[in-house]
Formats: sequence, structure tokens, C-alpha cells
Amino acid sequence: MFRVAIIGLGAVTRNIHLPAYSQLKDKVSVIAGCDVDSTTRTFMKRKWHLPEVYDNPQEMIEKTRPDIVSICTPPSLHHEQSLMALDSGCHVFCEKPLAESLYQADEIIKASERSGRLVVVNNQFPYMNIYRSSKALIGSPEFGRLLFLHAWQTFHPTEQTEASWRGKLQRRLCFEFGIHVFELIRFFFEDNPVKIFAHMPNPKSETPSEVVNIISVEFSDGRAASIVLDRLSKGPERYLDMRLDGEFASIYTSIGGEIRFEMGLHARERRPFLGFNFVKGGKAVLQNGNRSKIIARDGINPFASATAAHFKNYIEAIENGREPRGHARDNRNTLALALTAYDAAQANKAIEMAHYFKNSNG
Repeated sequence: MFRVAIIGLGAVTRNIHLPAYSQLKDKVSVIAGCDVDSTTRTFMKRKWHLPEVYDNPQEMIEKTRPDIVSICTPPSLHHEQSLMALDSGCHVFCEKPLAESLYQADEIIKASERSGRLVVVNNQFPYMNIYRSSKALIGSPEFGRLLFLHAWQTFHPTEQTEASWRGKLQRRLCFEFGIHVFELIRFFFEDNPVKIFAHMPNPKSETPSEVVNIISVEFSDGRAASIVLDRLSKGPERYLDMRLDGEFASIYTSIGGEIRFEMGLHARERRPFLGFNFVKGGKAVLQNGNRSKIIARDGINPFASATAAHFKNYIEAIENGREPRGHARDNRNTLALALTAYDAAQANKAIEMAHYFKNSNG
């Protein structure tokens, strides 16, 4: 049984981490939580029956001696708290992004190697059913080789989404959300891009961070991906939609439930169609012209379910002495893509990736 202590008891802990750990009761025991806010500590102790709560993470670690420290705090604290946990002999499960810079990420990697403890980042999207099933079709006779990927989001910011640290970030959209898309790009292509171009306009001067990301990435063999993250749209909100174009078919994925009834006419074929979709959390659809079939679905909270699968793989890696998916050294490459996108937007030119993939600490 792995003893887990959590630093940060906010929304990501309530909505993702604790529901995920509850799916692993035979392997995981949450022994303590820490938060600077006293109201949050009291609520979480009562709601989730946390055995102990603290206002100081170092004190929590020293008194409870956890096997794993889950870091669910703002990104500005990830570096300091990861080093603290590693220096105390704990493994680390850190929310994304791992750090604010590649130099900080390299310091965490060196501390992990020095202590013999694993650091894994919760970029959990590849563990969702829709993405695992899509990945399984790549290279098959039905889909063929993956040639191009396009991902897009239309999201409506609210007072709640912009509250606290998120609304104060100067680098927000690509750093805090786009990093998930970069992780999926690396997951599907099984390679790192060699070049990135990005445009990040901000016509809303009252917001400190960018509200639109238009990003293009290119691989050494000519394959490519594009990303559009749009927080200006007043149209339907879409958390994340993606299209993967292969040699023989395409796959469309979406996160976000829907109930939809459709009827119409395929103009070219002059053939009527009728359809009904009911999806709780996400779906993946294999498409070939006007023919389509759902290949996977996710439940109402795919983030918690995927985190549970990710964490299970993590603790099995600890038990077996192997490197799990999402370990810090690999995740550094995902962080490098997000940070390079900002540099490309600022320079207004495509940037080669080779320099960014080099460890800054030697």
C-alpha cells in the first residue's frame, strides 16, 4: 500500500486526484493533505475524511513520512516543492506543467536521479480511452500512417476559471492547457517535432495573458500538426477536439459530453442521413468519407479515470524498478515544446527545436 500525501487541496485535488485515488483503494492510501487556506483544510478534512491536514508541506512530509507526494499547487511552486519532497526521500507525482523553465525542470531531474526517486507529471490525457483506442489504430490497414493532426479548443473564460493564480499568469493558454495538446502530439507521432511556429495575439488588453494560440509544428519527415486554442469565441464551447488524418481514414476525437440528433442530406451522394449521439465525457470516431463509427467513449469524468490509470502505472513502475510514462526526463520535452511556442510567437518566426531538447544542466 502506497502512502500518499497531497500538497494543495484546491479544485484539481477535489475533482481529479482524490476521485482517482479512490479508484485505487487496494493500492493507495491518502494519509494527509496540505493547504495554506484554513477554510479549504477544514472542508477537505470533513468532505474527504483526510486523516491529517497541515498548513506547511515540509511539516506534513516530516510527520507523516509518505511514499509519494502529490503536488497540486500552482506551477510557480512545483520546482521548490518537488525538490523538497525528493530531498525527503519521497517519490513525486506533479501536476502539469512540471516547472516554469527548462532549467528548473533539469534541476528536478538531477534531484530525482540523485535521490533514486521517480518524478512523474500528470499529463494524463494519453490514458483516456478515446486516445488509447485512436493510437491503437495508427499503422493499421484501416487507418495507415498518421500524416497530420489538428487540435482546437473554444473555451469561455468566467470569473471562476480566471480566479486565483490562473487569471494572473502572463503565459497562460499554451503553458497551462496547450501542454496537454503537445503531450498528445508526441504520444500519437511517437517523435519530437523539429520546428515550431506560433502566433499569440491578444486583442483584449485587460487580460494579462494571451487569449488565442495559433501553433504549427513540423516533424523531420514532413508530417505536421496544428493547434488553435481560442478563448475569444462566443460559439459553442468545446474543451478539446482533434482530428487525426491517416493514409486511409481519419479519426475525430472530442472531450466534452453531448446529446445530438442529426438529419440531413449528403449532397454529393444525394443520400439522406440520420443520427443520434449521446456521449458522457468523450468519444473517438473513425471516419472515411461519409461513413463513420464510434471506436471509444470516456465517462463523465475522464480526467479522474485517466489519472487513476496513469497513477496505477506509476506505482507499478516503482514496484518493478522501471521508468513509467510521463517521467520527468521525458516530460521535459513536452514542456520544451510549450516554451518554444512562446519564443516563436515573440520572435515572429519558426524556431528549430534541437537547442531546446538539450539538458541545460549538462
